[in-house]
Amino acid sequence: MTDQQSIQQWKTEEARQSQILAQAMSDAIHQASKQFETPIMNAVAGAIVSVQASVLASVADPHARKELRKAMERSLPKALAMASQQKLAKCEVVVLGGIKQ
Repeated sequence: MTDQQSIQQWKTEEARQSQILAQAMSDAIHQASKQFETPIMNAVAGAIVSVQASVLASVADPHARKELRKAMERSLPKALAMASQQKLAKCEVVVLGGIKQ
C-alpha cells in the first residue's frame, strides 16, 4: 500500500467515524431538548463549545492541540455548507438587549 493509499484510507475512516458521531450527537441534543419547554439555541452552542474544549484539552502536546484546533476551524465552513443544503428545522434566534453601537 502506498502512502497516498494509506492517507486516503485514513481520510475515509475519519469521515465515516465523523458522520456516525455527528448523528449520535445530534440525536442526543434532540432527545435532551425535549425536557425544555423552549430549548435555547445559545445553550446548544454553549454545550458544543464545551465539548469541543474538552476534546482540545485532552491533547497534552500544545503544538498538536493547536494543529487540531486549526483543523477544526478549517473544517467548519465545509460542514456549514453541507448542513445548509439539508432540510433542517429552522429556529428563531432572539438577541436580548439588541445590538450595542
